[in-house]
Amino acid sequence: MRPFSLSTLAASARMLLKRDREKTEAPSVTSVYKGDAEMRRLQIRVHRRFAIVTVALLAIVGLAAPEASAQSPRHFHPRDLVALGDSFAAGSGNTPYIDEACGRSATAAYSEVLARYRLVNLQAFVACGGATTAQVWGLGPHNEPPQINSITGDTDVVTVQALGNDFFFGALAAFCVQLECAPNETVPGTPVTVQNILDSIAAESPERLRVLNTAIQTQIRSVGSNARVIVVGYANPFPDPNGPVGPLCPYMSAVELGVARDFDNALNEQLKKAAGEFGFTYVDPGGFFRGLDVCGLTPAFFPPGVPSGAGGTLHPNQLGQGLYAAAIAWRLFV
Repeated sequence: MRPFSLSTLAASARMLLKRDREKTEAPSVTSVYKGDAEMRRLQIRVHRRFAIVTVALLAIVGLAAPEASAQSPRHFHPRDLVALGDSFAAGSGNTPYIDEACGRSATAAYSEVLARYRLVNLQAFVACGGATTAQVWGLGPHNEPPQINSITGDTDVVTVQALGNDFFFGALAAFCVQLECAPNETVPGTPVTVQNILDSIAAESPERLRVLNTAIQTQIRSVGSNARVIVVGYANPFPDPNGPVGPLCPYMSAVELGVARDFDNALNEQLKKAAGEFGFTYVDPGGFFRGLDVCGLTPAFFPPGVPSGAGGTLHPNQLGQGLYAAAIAWRLFV
């Protein structure tokens, strides 16, 4: 019997994802029969779930990437990925950085995790902490070239995660952690109240996302690519106040937890709606993070004050980035 290895496990995941795609694109003749079709769908679900669990486990425990070997599946060609977005996409907090100004992680961002296990080829990783939607299609927070310029004719997949900074995510998060961010309170450093921010998400997001998505779509077409766009939603670093709340965030009241939930839900609602209007794929990571908030004992986010000076407070840690990779892997070949 051939000995079990992590390289073989990762290679098997890649092959299973490839088989899922082939089965979806080219159903067999026998699948016209209801029973066979149901069995085929069940097999695809099982294969895909195995692949996703493999990716997540490998990423979570921080294992080295498998080396290429003769055991790797033949004819699997990872798709070229361009990763756009803000600090969540950049892997901020997960040091060391390849770009200090952008807080761009050297190894732990979800796009890097997917590439490390050869589910994608990371063509360009240009996500930058602090970026708004306008700073994805226009000049970046530090006057970097527009992120969308990294999309070329060779690009197969584009991931984009941006909207939180359009609505003062950093200022609101700091306010809730340090003080009492009740809806009628003014957010320090801004002219608006917490409720103003929540209300403005529904009012302003459609146009902001329309401009961003149009720019991405235009860039894809201008370079002659048929790239698929995957819009990545936001996982909430805090628990829902109506459910179990762990012991590690006594600084958050039920009202503040409600604000965090409403902010997260509002962003994701707009991202999902806008993605659908453009025919983009939307990834909701929420289910992967259930029970792994900063109030619990096994958080998938950096709690307040951690990591010190790295700019990653309330951002996904290594576990969280692995879970994001798993959520995206779920949709890569669907």
